[in-house]
Amino acid sequence: MIIRTYRINDLMPNHIFFDNNCTLGKMVKNNPIFKNVGLTVDVFHFTCKHTESDTFCQEHCNPHAYPELLRDDGGWYFNSSITEQTNVWLGGYHSICREMRVDKYNYFLDEMIMRKNRLTKAKLAKDGMNPRYFTVPNIDSLTSV
Repeated sequence: MIIRTYRINDLMPNHIFFDNNCTLGKMVKNNPIFKNVGLTVDVFHFTCKHTESDTFCQEHCNPHAYPELLRDDGGWYFNSSITEQTNVWLGGYHSICREMRVDKYNYFLDEMIMRKNRLTKAKLAKDGMNPRYFTVPNIDSLTSV
C-alpha cells in the first residue's frame, strides 16, 4: 500500500511512523524505494512496547535516532501518538463504512474528519491554545528567489 500510495510522482515521504515498522522494516530493508525513508515507531510504542533486545528495532526504528524529528528544545516536531488515537477513532466507523462504495466512503470520511477537526480546533481555542491551519506557500514564490 505504501508503494502504491507514494510511488506516484516519486513522492516517498522522508519518514513513516507505524507501530509495526520493526516488521515492515525487515520486509523492505533491501527495497531501494525505502532507501531514504525513516521507518520509525511512535515514541510511546518504542518506550513501552519494544524490547531492548530487539536490535533491529533499536537500530532502525528508534525515533530518537532521527535528529531531524526533534526540535531544538528537545521536543518532537510531530505528535506521533496522535496517529494511534486517530486510528482508534476511525475504527469506530469501520462497521458503517464496510459496505460503502468508494464515492460514498470518501465523502463520509472526509466529512467526519472535517467535523472532528472543527471540534478539536474549538476545544484547543477554548483551552487557550493557538490552533491555526497550516498553509502551503506558493511554490512559485519559493523558486523565484
